[in-house]
Amino acid sequence: MKGRRVRYSAPAFPVFHMISLIRIDDRLIHGQVMAVWTRTLSVNHILVADDAVVADSFSRQIMQLAMPPAVKLTIADIRDAAALLPSIETDASRTLVLIKTVASAVQLHAGYPFRALNVGGIGMTPGRKALWRSIAASPAEMHLLEQLRQKGVDIYLQMIPSDEKRRIIGQP
Repeated sequence: MKGRRVRYSAPAFPVFHMISLIRIDDRLIHGQVMAVWTRTLSVNHILVADDAVVADSFSRQIMQLAMPPAVKLTIADIRDAAALLPSIETDASRTLVLIKTVASAVQLHAGYPFRALNVGGIGMTPGRKALWRSIAASPAEMHLLEQLRQKGVDIYLQMIPSDEKRRIIGQP
């Protein structure tokens, strides 16, 4: 319409997803995560949520050495990670959450009900069936993923950001 001004309101500052990604990757921190995911998502904080790593000082030191100076590393057990995540949602960081197993994802979801889960690396071991590339799952893990899906979690397979997200059967 001529002469009519339309005003748009925008937030005074850009709004970002402070928790950029929650990812299952049994290798946790490795080159693919550091070189591709952190850059693509502009991550400046990685939260490793794993009970075993908390208890292993050597693993903690190696992970810390792998961090570039601009990326903060937090290592917490699953319960503490679930307690930290609500405050991370509102801070100024862009956080990548890494967990090692499907069982850990279920445990994390019980304490912090997330809405999306990237399955990026679960290696082949006896009893697991290949799902796609180097992602495999046992029948028990598939059952746990289905439980999460039934709770409304969008579960997808994606090794690197340039891969198309692949849904597990039965998902939108």
